[in-house]
Order: sequence, then structure tokens, then C-alpha cells
Amino acid sequence: MKASKTLCASALITALASFNLHANPTPEMLANYNLAAQGDEALVDTVYEQLHALIEQQGAKPVSLVYLGSTETLRGRDAFLPWNKMKFTEQGLATIAKGVALIETLPQDTNQQQRIQGLPEAHLTQAMAAVTYTSLPDLFNHFERGYDLYLNLLADPNFTQQPFAATAWVYKSGIDAALRADDLEQANQWLVTMQQTDASNPQTQSAQDLLAEQN
Repeated sequence: MKASKTLCASALITALASFNLHANPTPEMLANYNLAAQGDEALVDTVYEQLHALIEQQGAKPVSLVYLGSTETLRGRDAFLPWNKMKFTEQGLATIAKGVALIETLPQDTNQQQRIQGLPEAHLTQAMAAVTYTSLPDLFNHFERGYDLYLNLLADPNFTQQPFAATAWVYKSGIDAALRADDLEQANQWLVTMQQTDASNPQTQSAQDLLAEQN
């Protein structure tokens, strides 16, 4: 009887682990999102439906919510009618805020968090919120919030210790935001970090070329 209970408990733990493993977006969803963000309008609704179904079936997690919210802003980007642009984008911002708030539910030790695209869940959530906030038109008044996320994340020792292959795109998008903020000093500081870490990385070279035009 005792052995049977032990087996049941073990099976439950395995099931819960499997559930949590699949509660975040799949690589296919993330690949579709990246294509949609780069301008493939035909994929936007597909990604929205995939993420919405994931959350409905398995519950909300910070990463799934922030990607859903970012996808909603893409629906706003692509909407034809002005009021739909506002509606979808504002819905997306509210969803992203919920995702960022849920970071507190994750283990504080990033080593205990699931890695997605090479980053702990908390770091990817913050990065995606930052890149979405800072890419929106000024009328939505979220640029400063996004830039603050970059400033905090890129100064976080836990983040700077992550593999550069996984963080390089965050530095590059942070530099993009710094230039939009007319913060050339900060942009150059982040470029130095990238150059010292891996000067041959394509994101480093792209950031270097971008700043060469500014300096």
C-alpha cells in the first residue's frame, strides 16, 4: 500500500512537471511570433489563437502572457481602422502588464526557472515587455516604462551572467531604445559590453554599425 502511494505521488509530480514544461509557448509558436513581428501579417492571428488557446488550456504564465500581449499590439499595428488600432494595442498593454506582474510567482532563483530561447522565464518576460513597450508609437506613453525595464534588466547581475548567445539580441534592442531616447552614452556603454563579450556576434556587429552612424 505504501509503495502504491509512493508511485502515485511520483506520477503526480511527473505530471505536474510535464504540465509546467508545456505551459510556456512552444518553439513553433515563438518562431511564428518572430515572423509576425517582422511583418508577416498573415501569421498574427495564428499566433494570437495559439497563445490564447495555450493559456486557456494550461493557465497563464509570465512568458505566455507577455507574448500574447505583444501579439495583441501586432494586431493593433496591422488593423485598418484607427479605433481598432487603439483597442488592440491597449488590450495588449494590459496583457503584458499582467505578465510582468506574474514574475513574482516564479522561483526567485533563475536557475530553477524554465529556460526559453536560452533565457530564464523572468528575463525573457522583461525583455519582451521592454522591446514591445519601446517599439510602440509615442501616443501610447509606454516608452519610458520600457526603457526603464532595459536599464534594470541589463544591470542585473543574474542577467549579465547568462550566455551572451541568448542575451545579445536584448542588448541590441536596448541600444535601439537608447538611441530613440537620445541616450547615446548608455548606448555606447552597452556596445562596449557587447564588444568585450563577443565582438564577432552578429548582434554586436549590427549594434556597432548602427552606433558608427551616430558617433
